[in-house]
Amino acid sequence: LHLGRQTLVTPATLSPSDYAEIWSSVEYKRKEFSQGTPILLTSKGERVRSKSEVIIADTLARLKIPYKYEVPLELKNGKTIYPDFCCLNLRTRREIFWEHFGLMDDPDYISKTIIKIQNMQESNYKLGKHFIFTMEKSESPLNPKLVEKMAEQYLS
Repeated sequence: LHLGRQTLVTPATLSPSDYAEIWSSVEYKRKEFSQGTPILLTSKGERVRSKSEVIIADTLARLKIPYKYEVPLELKNGKTIYPDFCCLNLRTRREIFWEHFGLMDDPDYISKTIIKIQNMQESNYKLGKHFIFTMEKSESPLNPKLVEKMAEQYLS
């Protein structure tokens, strides 16, 4: 609208920045860090649990994709999980959970990962629509270019 008319109109929806600000301001209780957990900080000064999570968080921040770290998510089976990132796609205004599975060399971790993905799907969280994931193992570390590509594909 012309600048003169803009003062006469109240938008029916919030601007993306206003929506993101309100979304980001909702408080939640994060998962606690165990004593002895290494202190790893993102470019925004947030504490995360792994170097790969630093890569993901810094990519999201650089692409100006709003996110929250370890938001509790209650599943249909009554269990509460803490996916690594709860991201906001500003275009669709939908939340997408991003889980990073970083210990795919460990058979016990793999079993827990499979159960976690199955529990999310059984709770009607659809892969690619409600959650995405990355994974790595020692000989195949997380690729920052893949992280950026996924963020752009699913969250922009």
